Amino acid sequence: KQWYQRRVRGPEVVAHRKQLLLLSFIGSKGVPAMTLKEAVFSRDQLKSAYEQLLAGMKTIFTKCKLVHADLSAYNLLWFNGALYFIDLSQGVLTDHPSALTYLYRDCVAMHGYFEARGLKGVLDPRRMFAEITGFEDLPLSDETAFVTQIEHIQRQEVMNFKHGKESSDYAFESCFNESRLLHEITSSEEEEEEEEEEEEEDEEEEDEKE
Repeated sequence: KQWYQRRVRGPEVVAHRKQLLLLSFIGSKGVPAMTLKEAVFSRDQLKSAYEQLLAGMKTIFTKCKLVHADLSAYNLLWFNGALYFIDLSQGVLTDHPSALTYLYRDCVAMHGYFEARGLKGVLDPRRMFAEITGFEDLPLSDETAFVTQIEHIQRQEVMNFKHGKESSDYAFESCFNESRLLHEITSSEEEEEEEEEEEEEDEEEEDEKE
């Protein structure tokens, strides 16, 4: 729902019941869209796919407050000139203790894919991470220092949330509240479904008695 509202391309939820989702089909006339692993691109199409990837990852992180955490050429689709994100089963909210580590891993995977395809001007994983998050003053020239810095950011954010502090330096301001709200909504829906099931059972018992 967050993706759809923020105009991130992906399958729409057609129906859901608790943890089960029915998603829309992406393809044409019963033929599914190709994954990036299968797709054959022209030079312009490859550049467009990369630009759509960066824009989508940035929106997912900054607007949806999510990290896909399992991006690869197998769970991105190419259909009618558009890139679609699928398979969010491993996704985490941005307040997850390892969210930034997962995001960097996604950047490494996507950098490897587009570089192997021969696209020129591909950002290295660290600069790609900085572009997506908007984080400043990261040590982009030194991978060890970079990884150490994002791990530090993660630990600091976790401590901030545990102590009820607001973060003003990074893009995590509303994650805790959104996470709690998501839990409350899910719990409320489950309670309503249980009440409906109990009412149906009561009605069936009354019918049997009559």
